[in-house]
Amino acid sequence: MTLRKKLAVTTIAASVAMSAFAGIPLSNKGLAERLGVSNVAYAADAKFPNQTIIKQLERVEKALTDNERKSLRDLRNALDALEDSEKGQIVAPIVNKLVKGNTPDDQEKKDALEEVFVDAIALTYAPSEAKLEEFRAKHHDLIQEYATEVGVPNLTVNDIAGYFLAIQNETFRIINKKSIDQLVDLLGDSEAVNKLFQEVLNAIPDNEYEIEKVFLEYEVKTTDVVAVISATKAAVKNDNLFIKAATALYTVYKRINSTSGGGGEAGPIVDNTITAEAQTLVNNLNDLKTKLATATDEEKAKLIEDAVKQVDELVNKLVVISAKVDAVDGKATISINESTTVVALNSIGAIIAKLQEAANVSYNAPKLVVNAGDVSENEVAFTLTASVVAAAIKAKAPAISLKVGAFGVDIPFGGTFSKKIDFGFKKSDADDSVLGGLKAASQVYDFSLSVDGTTTTTFNRPVVIILPLIDTTGLDTELLSTAKILESGLEFHGGRVTDTSVIESRDSFSSYVVVENKVTFGDIAHVSSWAGRAIEVVAAKGAINGKADGVFDPNANVTRAEFAKMLVRALDLENGSATENFSDVNANDWFAPYVAAAAEKGIIKGKSATKFDPSAPIKRAEMATMITRALQLVNGSNDVADIEAALAKFADANQINETLRAGVAFAANKDIVVGSDGKFAPNANATRAQAAVIIYRAINAN
Repeated sequence: MTLRKKLAVTTIAASVAMSAFAGIPLSNKGLAERLGVSNVAYAADAKFPNQTIIKQLERVEKALTDNERKSLRDLRNALDALEDSEKGQIVAPIVNKLVKGNTPDDQEKKDALEEVFVDAIALTYAPSEAKLEEFRAKHHDLIQEYATEVGVPNLTVNDIAGYFLAIQNETFRIINKKSIDQLVDLLGDSEAVNKLFQEVLNAIPDNEYEIEKVFLEYEVKTTDVVAVISATKAAVKNDNLFIKAATALYTVYKRINSTSGGGGEAGPIVDNTITAEAQTLVNNLNDLKTKLATATDEEKAKLIEDAVKQVDELVNKLVVISAKVDAVDGKATISINESTTVVALNSIGAIIAKLQEAANVSYNAPKLVVNAGDVSENEVAFTLTASVVAAAIKAKAPAISLKVGAFGVDIPFGGTFSKKIDFGFKKSDADDSVLGGLKAASQVYDFSLSVDGTTTTTFNRPVVIILPLIDTTGLDTELLSTAKILESGLEFHGGRVTDTSVIESRDSFSSYVVVENKVTFGDIAHVSSWAGRAIEVVAAKGAINGKADGVFDPNANVTRAEFAKMLVRALDLENGSATENFSDVNANDWFAPYVAAAAEKGIIKGKSATKFDPSAPIKRAEMATMITRALQLVNGSNDVADIEAALAKFADANQINETLRAGVAFAANKDIVVGSDGKFAPNANATRAQAAVIIYRAINAN
């Protein structure tokens, strides 16, 4: 974000910042009453209905000691005593940004703006509702006029309030870490105040608030706010008033946010680690709990439906994280703001927890989304700090989805990925020394990963990579496969092919390329009419191998171990860190990682608690059930509602083992298994050709 984007605000926003540093107590109540909080345009008839914010500020008022209240009142009185001309000079640094000329017409505009800001300053800590309405009715047209001029025709009071509250919350979050002595020192250092404002504004998400766009267009900056504060202090001519007021407000917020219990409401007035919008929603969900207690069943359903919609709207907004890209010497470094991201995650966690508490509704956090846009560099680096990772795990966010042009990667949280993460890749054109005569459909991607500073090549939670396809003219796209580049050649891992990419889950990192993998067999002519294409595609994905070069042996039985590999490879379920406890599966067996991955996910069951029987032929009903479990895991599908109806097409359905009936019914309902001559033959051994067909249909199942 450029310095131009490090926006400051009008005198009202300066007052928000000064409430922490210069003693101007314009906090939640004052701000909201001045602006009105509702999702309507900024208009004269807009009222302030949000009693929650009023109650919050009442807690501040109750928490003030008599001396602290006097310190705040003394400063307000000193400000109110200033002449209007002095107040006009105070706000001049910002007014001059909104009106830059010096013609008589320009001066008239400046006078009108100065009156807006002077009236705002003149409002007391607890202004009467009549005075507040008078202020709004008097100035709303002018405020909207300036917003419209820069392309913001429907500025809402909720947007204005949300922006100022977000600034205030972030300000208090930062100063909460400072001692009183540090705060007092800060008051005397305008450069330090300017830097702090930049830090505050840097934490506010880009493009979240319409009012921010207004300030951006008028080029109001942090230095302008500092100038207003300095002018205010100079006009009052009593630094002691500012120091006492700032200390008083700092102390009361510190006290409220660090204690609980003991008479009255407990806990902080506002959680400064979440956004203002999230805090408002959390407060609304608190109200929901009360409403549900006396609601009818119909009313409860509507209340919960509306609450979930509100949660969806805000959570889906919070998960979108802005990215900054710095390109140096052919390398693009993508970064996200740590503070903003942590606050967003804290907000998501707080909202989901409150929804569960208020309405007993479970809500799964979505992935974070970072879109870096198009990047021309061939090398990319991306870092997630330990604080971001910890906050993501706490919020139960499943992953972060990074997009770099057409490339994408989903990095999970938890397990291996529980500390600082450094991810990167280099891309280059594939040459024949890598391809071995095959045709490339993508560039080569060489991935790197370190966790907590340690290079990591294998992990216990899969990373999903999206490899962009280049020109596929003349290629058979069904035969495209992700290939791992090894010294010995290419190792094929399949992947889901879309129009523009191949999506592949990886449990290890190396170099990868997408290729057209045509595999030919000389012994499949007699099954080619019904299994030929399936064999070609499944073999291309590396899910099934020939018995020898050019030999598929389509009529041979499929063992349980062989089918485990077919299933795991074809449906992208590999997990090298998975383990199993079968006594007849040794760690160094070629099929061990596939059996472990499938067993860990509940797709494959043993013949007993300790035996897998890997060399036994797999039965057709067993095969259908394993496919069903895998698809239900991948797609989130459920069993068919009427199992017997789905099986009615098979005359021998009564021969299907009771424990396998639901699985066969699901597969039959999806036309993954179709039988022959009206029969399914559930207890017959599955052949290699049949297994290839079943896997092929599963790959293409919706």
